Amino acid sequence: MRSRLPVLRDRKRYIAFEVESEGSVRSGDLIREIYASQVSLFGDMGASENRTKLIRFTDGFGLVRCSHRRVLECRAALATVRVVGRNRAAIRVRGVSGTIKTATEKYIPQPILQAVDDERRIDLGLVSGSVARIRKREIDLSPDDQKITEGSGTQYVGLTYFDLCGGDTDADGTSDGV
Repeated sequence: MRSRLPVLRDRKRYIAFEVESEGSVRSGDLIREIYASQVSLFGDMGASENRTKLIRFTDGFGLVRCSHRRVLECRAALATVRVVGRNRAAIRVRGVSGTIKTATEKYIPQPILQAVDDERRIDLGLVSGSVARIRKREIDLSPDDQKITEGSGTQYVGLTYFDLCGGDTDADGTSDGV
């Protein structure tokens, strides 16, 4: 079967969300509740026009795909979910994007720290140590090798999210340092 030409395909949006619940939430129960809230708000016809599909749900964060023309309706359906399984729950939309990759990178936190003996640590090869403080996407690190901070007048090394995830390109888009 041939696929449609790009101009004939339906455009999609990806909604990143967070579920706060009293207990554990299973993805099957979650999507069942999302569909039920859509049907109760918009009826069968409106729910089918949303084209909602659960793409991913792990650790309380998830992605839902919907039609680009029905983002507001899909957000409303997510906001009306109050019970998932047998637990009270609330769904908070974190953001909307046109691609899965962008939605994941911008709105769903990635695990970047490893817990070792009740201590948060980072090991990047050149720099390793214990995490002293985390502020949004900035991390202050107390390095294992104190020679790194010698002469700087500080005891911490500042890292950003891009240092940890490999975003090492410069402002002009190259990684050569120019």
